[in-house]
Amino acid sequence: MAATREIAAFDLVELIEPVDAAPAGARGGVLEIDSDGTAMVEITEPEREGLERIVFCPISGLRPAG
Repeated sequence: MAATREIAAFDLVELIEPVDAAPAGARGGVLEIDSDGTAMVEITEPEREGLERIVFCPISGLRPAG
């Protein structure tokens, strides 16, 4: 049985689906997780002009970057 780990603050993650202007597959770091399961993520890849760097999404919309 494979061990899984929950996503936590400061983890590097990838978006499973688009969030605001950030496309699916965008990568970044989790800044914090709210008690309702919403993660604040700073998008670092791709670097695009006009892309909001901070997005809010449910933890279920994230996977560990790897």
